[in-house]
Amino acid sequence: MKINVLLMIMFLFSSFSLSQTKSQMFFVDGVCGMCEKRIESNCLATKGIKMADWNKENRMLKVIFNEKKISLEQIHKKVASIGHDTKLEMAPEEAYNKLDMCCKYRDEEVVKNHQ
Repeated sequence: MKINVLLMIMFLFSSFSLSQTKSQMFFVDGVCGMCEKRIESNCLATKGIKMADWNKENRMLKVIFNEKKISLEQIHKKVASIGHDTKLEMAPEEAYNKLDMCCKYRDEEVVKNHQ
């Protein structure tokens, strides 16, 4: 009987913590492996983000995050602050200009060279 009660309590706590975790995918502009490393590592260094995986082919970022610690809007702002545009946030010129030349996704010639 005690084991059943203990299992029930553990289940309730685990389902409660899972409900705070959310998974989302959204567009993040970039062109190369350096972009991928920058986007993923900066996301993972952000409190509340549990997983970040950016796909260079379709330029989609999948994040798993704790919505009690960070919002999706804050994640968009974080990504833009390191120089990458999203659908909701455009990177400030100062952040974009700090990117390496091979990462300048707004330059059509750079994008063409990465295809």
